[in-house]
Amino acid sequence: MPTGVKIAIIGAGSAQFSAGIVRDLCVAPGLHGSHVAFMDVDEKRLDMVNRLAERLSDELHAGLTFSKTTDRAQALQGADFVINTAQVGGHDWSEALRSMGERHGYYRGAHLHMFGQMIFFLEVARDIERICPNAWLIQSANPVFEGCTLMTRETRTQVLGLCHGHYGYRDIARVLGLDLAHVTAQMSGFNHWIWMTDFRYRGEDAYPLIDEWIRTKAEAYWAQDDRAFHDNQMSRAAIHQYQLFGLMPIGDTPRMVDCPRLVGGWYHVDLATKQRWFGRLGGFDSEIGWQQYLDRMAENVQKVERTATDMDQPVSAVFPPEQSDEQIVPIINSLVHDVEALYQVNIPNDGQIVKGFPEDLVIECQGVVSGAGIRGVSAPHLPAKLMAGAMIPRWHHAELVVNAVRTHDRDMLLLYLLEDPRTRRLEQAEALLAEWLADPRCKSVAEWFSQ
Repeated sequence: MPTGVKIAIIGAGSAQFSAGIVRDLCVAPGLHGSHVAFMDVDEKRLDMVNRLAERLSDELHAGLTFSKTTDRAQALQGADFVINTAQVGGHDWSEALRSMGERHGYYRGAHLHMFGQMIFFLEVARDIERICPNAWLIQSANPVFEGCTLMTRETRTQVLGLCHGHYGYRDIARVLGLDLAHVTAQMSGFNHWIWMTDFRYRGEDAYPLIDEWIRTKAEAYWAQDDRAFHDNQMSRAAIHQYQLFGLMPIGDTPRMVDCPRLVGGWYHVDLATKQRWFGRLGGFDSEIGWQQYLDRMAENVQKVERTATDMDQPVSAVFPPEQSDEQIVPIINSLVHDVEALYQVNIPNDGQIVKGFPEDLVIECQGVVSGAGIRGVSAPHLPAKLMAGAMIPRWHHAELVVNAVRTHDRDMLLLYLLEDPRTRRLEQAEALLAEWLADPRCKSVAEWFSQ
């Protein structure tokens, strides 16, 4: 029987994401009749998203209702679920920050945008705690690891982080020529820093198939000139990490550039180095690959915008009535209707799901979701070399970022930059910090760290 819930989407101006969520609701009969509240600071994009959603619901007979607002508190009133997909300042501000970092000697930027994101995340979580305290906050925007850890430590809001990176095991299966229907995999760690602890094909350990591919086919695969910019999962860098630590890095882990000071930073020293490890395009995060990503995203936005204004084209032609790879709506359905199922989630490490880390640290693992909530599935012990060489350094880096925001301590921002191996002089880090905090677009962050 359908059960209507209220879902607020913060940062709903991303038409492709928001319409995709609406499509997933339309193909979940148990959630028909739900209300979706779109919230964004861009009224023009809000109008477009709302128009798309209404047409899609009508086409698929889902009985959904919608509202749109630039007022976050209004969107949160009576919400059962809140999806935060907002990127503060959008890609324009992120790219401006990247250029700013490069002017000060930080190739591909110093990733300072995460601080503005995390401050915003915390404000949203506190609003939920005050306005709709029983709601689940589903954190979709990055940084999921640091952001969710911050929110769970600072508020009582129920926080769930979700990402797509765990689907990287499918790319491994594809390259190996395996039938995905017979492939299973388990991954754990931190978001964007997860490792495949189990990989099976037809019930048998499939890691030997990876080893055989490395011996017999890897070099020919890496020599291909037509590999896509996002083809990182079986890159030379990913295989190098596997051989170094004994487990395959999954999804975004091989391209983890938010922490160039960690293992993996040497894959990203400059474009030539990226091309050595990720192929001709230099991987997802190179100046070539990232521009292709931005271009593709712009094309998708234009496609969605054309759909919104073309009344002769069904919206369902662009968003066909089938469940996407997003876990958001299936998880909502499991929580609402007590449909027990297994998902890949980012939740607090209660009960030491991933051994060796505190319970108030958010980890990524498999989780059983039902009407009773979300219960993490205990993960196998990670190898000692992986713990010492990758996991503990990544944890310590996260603690620096989280505690910088928690304490409002400007000196911790400086420590963040001084920890970066690209920092050659104290004055280099101080100059970037000063320019960043003086930028008018950074006003909220500057105020936060002046308290």
